[in-house]
Amino acid sequence: MVMAPFDKITNTYTGAHAWMYETVVAPAVYESRHAVDEYFLPDLPQNGYVLDVGCGGGLFTKYLADKRPDLRIVGIDLSQPQLDRVSKRMAGYSGRVSFQLGDATNLDFGDETFDGVLSYGSIKHWTDQARGMGECIRVLKRGGPLLVTEADRSATFEDAERFITFYKAPRFLDRVNLAIFRTWIAGRAIDLDDGRALADRPDLVDVTVTRIPGSPIMMIAGRRAP
Repeated sequence: MVMAPFDKITNTYTGAHAWMYETVVAPAVYESRHAVDEYFLPDLPQNGYVLDVGCGGGLFTKYLADKRPDLRIVGIDLSQPQLDRVSKRMAGYSGRVSFQLGDATNLDFGDETFDGVLSYGSIKHWTDQARGMGECIRVLKRGGPLLVTEADRSATFEDAERFITFYKAPRFLDRVNLAIFRTWIAGRAIDLDDGRALADRPDLVDVTVTRIPGSPIMMIAGRRAP
C-alpha cells in the first residue's frame, strides 16, 4: 500500500503518507531493530545525547528511550504530521525526548553536539544524500557512533518477500505490496555500493556497510574520527 506512489521520493510526507507508513510499513521495519542494539547502543556513553534524523513517527526514538532511559534524544523531521504523531506517542517522555522540524541536509545544531546520530529509513528522502551524511557527522562528537539504515535497492526477492509479511495489512495484498516495495521504495533507495561511497570519508572510521541479515534493509555504521 502506498500513496500516489509517493510522487518524488524526496517529497515531504503528508498526513496520509505518515498514516500509511506508521500503520502499515513501520512494523516491518521495526523487525531490524537488532542493528541498533549491535551497532549503535554499545558505543553511546552513559547520559548521552542522541539525534534521530528523520525520526518519522518515532518508532526508533521510542526504542532508544526504552532501552536506555539515561539518554537524552532529539528527533527531527520535515513532516509536521509525523511530528504530531511522534509527539503523541512520546508524550510520557518529556524532559529527555524532544522533537522539532529539521532538514537532514542543513542541521540546526552546532559542531560536535551529539554523542550519537541515528537515521532509520530516511536517507532516500534526503534531497542531497552526501550533504546529509556530512551534516550527521558534523554534529557528532569525535568517536561517537553513526548508524544510517535504508531499504536496499539490491535486496533479494526472498528478503523482500519476508519483509512484507510483517506489514499490518491483509495478506491478500502481499503481492501488490511486494511489487510496490521493490519498485517504488527499495527501487528508489540506495544499495551497498551507494552506501560505501557515502561512507568513504576521512571523518568516518570503523565503517561497516552491510545488509542486515534476512532483511531488505542495509546499514552504514561507523564512528566519527577521533
